Amino acid sequence: ESIDGMLKLFFLPPYSPQLNLDETVWAHVKRKIGKKTVSSLEEMRAHAISALRRLQKMPNLVKSFFNQPECQYARI
Repeated sequence: ESIDGMLKLFFLPPYSPQLNLDETVWAHVKRKIGKKTVSSLEEMRAHAISALRRLQKMPNLVKSFFNQPECQYARI
């Protein structure tokens, strides 16, 4: 009330990965690198960073994460 409706709070359940856009990003990364064979932590890290960098170059895909029905609260 004190800010005249400029801020809207959403109360989320304590564990709700479907409502967390970070989880959507990580799920995408895991799908991209999940079947790769790795022999070290550094190799796994390199695959993850590569997948995240590819995702940075696909803004339409990132925007699509916000179109999920459960994530509509983040579009307001």
